[in-house]
Amino acid sequence: MPVNPNQWLDMVNFGLVVLIWLVQLIIYPSLAHVDTEEFRGWHRHYMQLISAIAGSLMMAQLALAVLVFLTAPDVSTLLILAGIAMVWASSLLLSIPCHTALRRDGKNPAVINRLIRTNWIRTAAWTGIFLLGLGR
Repeated sequence: MPVNPNQWLDMVNFGLVVLIWLVQLIIYPSLAHVDTEEFRGWHRHYMQLISAIAGSLMMAQLALAVLVFLTAPDVSTLLILAGIAMVWASSLLLSIPCHTALRRDGKNPAVINRLIRTNWIRTAAWTGIFLLGLGR
């Protein structure tokens, strides 16, 4: 039996909600414990790997949410699309600038703390998106 776009979207949403909670509770706080001399190399390697994983999932989520909305428009899918827009805006305006500063300047506790604090927006949005998807 083939998997429909709603099911694919639910699976991608689940992957992103698990990923963001791992990032929020384990990965970002761990940045403070990476040795200052090793930080730039570690961060560069982390960003290459996480960008491939998160970026692929984010593109899939957006494409699937648009497909689901176009084939069967409803309020919950519209809210999911709004949540996705919030995640993308938060990523572009808050998270990426923090990572750019860390890549450029190295370990900086103030930037790490800002990254952790502002990442709650994405954590809450992806959690909400996942829960909304379960209610469809």
